[in-house]
Formats: sequence, structure tokens, C-alpha cells
Amino acid sequence: MKCRLVDVRAPTSVVQSQIQIVEFIYAVVLVFTLTQGPVLRLWRSAELYTSVPITPTIQATFFVVQLPALLILARRGIARHHLHSPLVLLFGLVLWMMASTFWTNLSRYSIVEATSFGVSTFVGLYIALSFSVKKQILAVFCSMQLGVMYSYTAVRLDWPETISADGNWVGVYFNRNSLAPVAMIGFASSVFVFYLAATKLNSNLRLPALTTIAMFGLIDLAVYSKTNSAMSLGAIAVFGLTWIVWTCFRWLKEKRNLSMLDIQRIVYPVFVGAALVFAWIGFRYQQLIIGWFGKADFFNGRSALWHYSWTGVLERPVLGWGWRAAWSTPEFLKRDLWWTTSGAQFSHNGFLEVLLGGGFIAGLMFLVFVVWSGWVRVGSVCKEELGQWSFALAAFILAANSQEVFITGNHFLWVLLVASLSRVKPAPLQSVETSSTPST
Repeated sequence: MKCRLVDVRAPTSVVQSQIQIVEFIYAVVLVFTLTQGPVLRLWRSAELYTSVPITPTIQATFFVVQLPALLILARRGIARHHLHSPLVLLFGLVLWMMASTFWTNLSRYSIVEATSFGVSTFVGLYIALSFSVKKQILAVFCSMQLGVMYSYTAVRLDWPETISADGNWVGVYFNRNSLAPVAMIGFASSVFVFYLAATKLNSNLRLPALTTIAMFGLIDLAVYSKTNSAMSLGAIAVFGLTWIVWTCFRWLKEKRNLSMLDIQRIVYPVFVGAALVFAWIGFRYQQLIIGWFGKADFFNGRSALWHYSWTGVLERPVLGWGWRAAWSTPEFLKRDLWWTTSGAQFSHNGFLEVLLGGGFIAGLMFLVFVVWSGWVRVGSVCKEELGQWSFALAAFILAANSQEVFITGNHFLWVLLVASLSRVKPAPLQSVETSSTPST
């Protein structure tokens, strides 16, 4: 009887590669679905032509799509050192929003919203821990193109409700400010995918790939221009400025020996302070700035909504009104100046929604999470190839939240914000034992 050693490393490597491909495809479909338009379009007919409430079905659809990410994250686990990181604040924010269901008048409604918020938070963490920055950019690019092309096709086929009454394209998203971020992030990601294709692909594939990517980027811009949305225009300006600033810091680190300690202790605090100052200037002189783009009427009563929301925050400053419950609570809607916001369903500001939902405690946890996470992520941003993407995308999402509510469950921008600010390092696949096995 003879014994021989069998090397199972090669088959294991093939299996792992296949698993990674399948998981990447799932991530693309996941982010595409969480742009919300595809799911809302799927159930639109049922919503219009049946008397049965369709909202639970929509919520269930979002949950089913996100469930595999939760299971994979649970299977891989979260490293112990993360329990001493900014993620503690993120987990605390989720728990606080869940706790808000106990003091709101709409507990049954709020608990669904808080649960979906928690689910999407962990989905963002799954993406952060499962994919490198480059893979995240590629996944975002693919998912955004699916949304843009779906909307473009729907408009060209003259589907109902794909163009608003004022002639703006909304595609399958029912709102121009929902389609615009998809198109603009699609364009931004196409620039970096173009760079990766130009530097990584061999000569045989380079030209066709670059041509295809450029075509998708141009379609993104064309679709965005049809939305006439100024929100994403300002957000992409913030994205570009953030990218340039941190590209300069990377250059200074490499060419002028700027230490990482100096970047964390001096550069990053100055960057955060400058960002807060520019944000204040933007709000203080909003009408003047918007007027430069010929969009003086863009806000459409947002100032009134913000003022009304802020007075609501001051009425319940500690606990808030319950996560996403304020605009459905009679006591909130019947306060002074209620007629100035008649028909409104939210504040058109993600940060105000956080304060309304969980008071200043929630606002403080969110602020510290964002700032602390950025401080922790500085090293990766300055060292990893295309690491600036994390800060630039986070800046885009935060800027967009000044005009709409994207800090909410079942929404891709909240998922991508969590993914951008959390530790971005691929988690190893569950290892398969590769010990030598005797056989006859």
C-alpha cells in the first residue's frame, strides 16, 4: 500500500475565486436594488390598482435583498478591535433609534423604520469589510449604470411616470432628486474605472473597455442633465474638491515627507474645521450661491421646512420624536406655522431628520461617528490606491443630505456612507483545510 500527498490548494483557490465573483455580482445587485427605484417600480401597479396596503411588501422586498449580506457578515464576524472603534458610535446610533420607538406616538411605524435603518447599517458594514476600495468603486459603477440604463430605457419606451409634469426626467425613481445621485455617482465612478482600465488592462482589452466605460459616463451625464437637479451638482463639486485636497495631501506625504502623525493631528482637524465653515457659508448665503447657477427657485420652500423642523427639534431636544415619526405625528404637525409646510412628509434635510428622530443625543453620536471614522481612515486614504474615494464619496453623500433625506434605511446612499467611513479591508473567505491527505 502506497501513500501519496494530494495538494488541494489549487482547487480551493478556484472555488474561492468563483465565490468572490458571485459575491461581487450580489453586491452590484444589492446596491442597484437599494437605489429604491427598481423596487418601487416593481410594485407600482399593485400600489395603484389594489386596496391592499403595499408598503409591507416593499419593506419585505428590501429586507430579502439585504438578508444574504447580513448572513455573510454574521458568518465572518466582526473583529474584536472594532468594538473599540467608531463603529461603537454607529451601533449606538442604531440602538438609540430603536429605543426611540418607546417614546414616540407612532411606535408601530417607527419600529419598522428603525429596523430597516439598522439592517442597512450592517449592510454598509458588510460592504466595507468585504471589498477593497477598488472593488467598491467597480461595484458602485456597475450598479449605477444599471439604474441609469433602466431609467433611460423606461423614458425612451415612454413608460408612465418616467417624466415629471414639468418635463424633468425621473426614470424609474419617481423623483428627479432620486435619479440625479444615481447618474452623478455613476459618472464619478466611471472616471475612476476608466483610470483603472487604462492602467491595469492589457493592450488587447484596453481600447474596447475604455470606449465602453466612456460611453456609460457620457450617458450618465446626459441623463443627469435631463433631471435638472441642482442638488447633485453641488454635491459633485464637494466630491471633486475633497478628492483634490486629499490628493494634494498624499503628494505632500510622498514628496515632502509629511508624516502620518502630522496628517492625523493637524491636517485632518483643519480639514474638518474648514468643511464645517464652508457648510455654514453655504447655508448662510444659499440664495446667492444657488443664483449663480440660475436656480434661485430651487429650494421650493425648503427654508420654511428647515425652520419648522428646527423648532420641532427644540421642542424635544433630548429624545426627539421617534425615528422618522415626526412628520406623521399630529402634535408635531399642528404646531405654530403648520400651514407653511402643508403636505410635507419630511424635512428635506437628512441631518434634521436625525435630530428629529433621536434628538441631540442622536445628532452627537452621528457627528462623532463621522469625524472619528474619518480620523481613523486617514491612513488608508493616504496610502491605498484611489483611497481618496472614501472621503470624496462620503463628502458627496453628506452634501446631498443637506437637501434630501438619504440617512435612512433601505437606501444605497446610507449604505455607501457607512461603507466609506468604516474600515475598508477585505475580509478573508472562510478557509478550507488544505492538509495533506493520505490515500491508497
